[in-house]
Amino acid sequence: MKALWMVSCFTLTLALWAQGIDAPQNYRAARISSAATDGSNLDMVVVGPRAAHQVAELTGPGRIVHLWFTIMTDEENYLSTTRLKMFWDGAAQPAVDVPFGEFFLLGHNRVRQVNTVFLSVEARPELNHNLANKNVAGFNCYFPMPYSKGARITLENGSDKPLRLLYYHVDYQKWPAPPSPLRFHALHRRSQPEPYPGPEAGARQARNPEGKGNHVVLDVRGRGHLVGVSLSVDAAGQGWWEGDEMVWIDGEARPSILGTGTEDYFGGAFGFRREYNNLYHGVSFLEKVPGRSDWQAGLFTVYRFHAPDPIPFTRSLRMTIERGHNNHRRDSTYSSVAYYYLDSP
Repeated sequence: MKALWMVSCFTLTLALWAQGIDAPQNYRAARISSAATDGSNLDMVVVGPRAAHQVAELTGPGRIVHLWFTIMTDEENYLSTTRLKMFWDGAAQPAVDVPFGEFFLLGHNRVRQVNTVFLSVEARPELNHNLANKNVAGFNCYFPMPYSKGARITLENGSDKPLRLLYYHVDYQKWPAPPSPLRFHALHRRSQPEPYPGPEAGARQARNPEGKGNHVVLDVRGRGHLVGVSLSVDAAGQGWWEGDEMVWIDGEARPSILGTGTEDYFGGAFGFRREYNNLYHGVSFLEKVPGRSDWQAGLFTVYRFHAPDPIPFTRSLRMTIERGHNNHRRDSTYSSVAYYYLDSP
C-alpha cells in the first residue's frame, strides 16, 4: 500500500506541472544563486583548482524544483572533472555524487543540445563567437527534490585549472511540513574495458540468463522507485547495443523485467544512428572515433526516463545491462547514472 502511495505521490507531482497551475500553491518560493549582493553584474563565483564550492545550504522542510548552471573554464574536460553532490537532511553521505556532464546526459566532455522531461541543456557552440571556450552551455534540472530538515549542494572542481566563472540558480519551495517522504538519488557506476573475447562469445545461441559479468546500473536496498537511466559508452566495435537490461525487484530469483537489447530499452531500434531528443528517451551524444571503421563503434550517450512508468520496489532493486550479447563487448567502456527515489530513513 505504501509503495502504491509513493508512486501516486510522484505521479501527482508530474500532474501538477500540467494541471495544477491554477490551484493554490501551499509553499513559499525562494532562490539561492550566485548573484552579486552589491547590485553589480559580477554574478559569479570562482572555484579554485582541486577546490569545492557550496552552492546551497537550505534549512527546514522544502523541495528543490529547478537547478541552473553555467561554467566557464580553461579545463577541456570540465564536464567529467567537475562533480555534483547533494545531501539531504544532514546526511554525511551524498545522495547524489555524479560527474557534472553525466548528470546532464553528456558523458564525453562535449556539450550538446538536450531536451527531456527532467533535464535540458542549451548548447550552441557554433554561435559562441565571442567566447574563447565554445564548449559551454546552460544546464537545467527539473527533478523534484524534497527534504524535511535541510539540503546541501556542492560542486567540486577536480581539475588543476580554476572554474573561472560559475553561475547558478537553485529554485526551491519552503513548506510548513515535509512535502514527501522520498529523497532523490543519482548513482554513477563505471565498468572499465577488458580484453575482447571474440565474436563467438556474442553468438545468438550464447546464453547469459543470470546476467553474469553485466554492467551494474543500480543495486540498492530500501523502498522507492527508479525514474531514469543514462548510459555513456565508448564502444570499441559492433554489437555492443545487443546487451539486454535485467531488473530484479525485491530479491526475486529471475528478473521480472528482461529486455531484448540496449537500443530497445533506450527507445531505439537496430542500433543508434543519430542524435535525437525525446521527452522520455533519446541519444544525447553520438560521435564517431577516427580509426574505428565499424559504424557501430564510437562515443554514445543514451537515456531513458520512467516518468510515466516508474519501477517501484519495497525491499531492493538490482538493474544490470549486458555489454553486448553475453557481454561479448567487454572491450567497451560503460558509464551510467541511475536516477531514483528512496524513502527517507
